Amino acid sequence: MSLPTPTDHHHEDGPSLETYLETRLNLITVAIAEQLAAADRLYHQRFEAQAATVHAAFEAHQHAISLALAAAKDAVAAALAASDRAVQKAEIAAEKRFEGVNEFRAALADQQRTLMPRAEVDILMRALGERMEVVTTANGQRITVLEQLLGNRQAEMVGIKGGFGNAAGIIGFVLAVLGILAYVASRF
Repeated sequence: MSLPTPTDHHHEDGPSLETYLETRLNLITVAIAEQLAAADRLYHQRFEAQAATVHAAFEAHQHAISLALAAAKDAVAAALAASDRAVQKAEIAAEKRFEGVNEFRAALADQQRTLMPRAEVDILMRALGERMEVVTTANGQRITVLEQLLGNRQAEMVGIKGGFGNAAGIIGFVLAVLGILAYVASRF
């Protein structure tokens, strides 16, 4: 579009200066409006690009936070599970220790019920010792009596053997004398 020049305004038939200025002003206004529209479009494009970038960053951060929360949740769940297992193991170990302690207590209680107190054992041992002395003394006396009886019996046996020997000797002598007498009698 060609702009009228100021020289064109001197013609009487041509447009006046006012018309020229109005046209110029309109053209400038249109150019400014087009520049503003272009700047506005550029601003909107940049704004939308930045909004898209911010939105993408926000989405990425949200995704990262979601992943971190999920990982933290999994870590907490794993820690809780490990803690539960550790508590269960500790409870089982404590139960086993208490069972062992209870068994030991029961064994001690049984031992206490079945074992005699030392004072009672001492009394029984003294009484048993006294009985042993009485029995030993009585047995010693019996042994002495038996030894005397055995000595007497042996003396009797020796006497009987001696008596049998004497009797046999006497009988032998008598038979010898009778034999001699019978011989002598048969010869005369």
